[in-house]
Amino acid sequence: MDDRRSTPRIAQVVRSLSPDLVCFQEIHQRLPWSGGEDQPLLLGQLLGRAFVFQRLLHIGFGGFGNGIALRGRIGERKEHLLPSKKEQRGVLELRLHDIGGLHRLTVFCTHWGLQEEERRQQAAELAALINAAPRPLILCGDLNEGADGAALRHLLIETGLRDADAERNQATYPSNAPSARIDYILYSPELTLRHYEVVASEASDHRPILADFDRAS
Repeated sequence: MDDRRSTPRIAQVVRSLSPDLVCFQEIHQRLPWSGGEDQPLLLGQLLGRAFVFQRLLHIGFGGFGNGIALRGRIGERKEHLLPSKKEQRGVLELRLHDIGGLHRLTVFCTHWGLQEEERRQQAAELAALINAAPRPLILCGDLNEGADGAALRHLLIETGLRDADAERNQATYPSNAPSARIDYILYSPELTLRHYEVVASEASDHRPILADFDRAS
């Protein structure tokens, strides 16, 4: 938002928060308009974490998609394509072991489309994937719609997931003057939400969101 594109600055923001798990959208890998930088490789190195990349667009030797950086062991990795109109959308699913004090955790990272009907189809497909996955479970993503959106409501009803910021509904975009909430952390009832915040930062065009969870007692 300040006309500076800097992967190290993004990594610095993440390090200051020290999360066990980070979900990214719009990750670039060797693309001309981002200087040919390999963000999956660089972010993994800067954060000192394993980095899993889902390439959704293939452009020459490069790509564009979702990514997850994490502490913990990966038990299984799945990459899913979602129904899409123009830009191919998808969801990255990881089944993790021994992360953040949890014996196991399933995490989904996604980025929905810009058209309402497209998002409805994506929500239906994603709900089926979530209901087939082991719990506890977290979904993180840029869903490109507000909390009252039909696609998000469908997803919550069909899966039983909870919205980590349902009460305050804080704006996340654009990062220099947030006026819309389109970024979400959703979680299954097996987890208890301890803390949630929208972090003030202009390292990206979206503000980072942070949540702390424990297993429900």
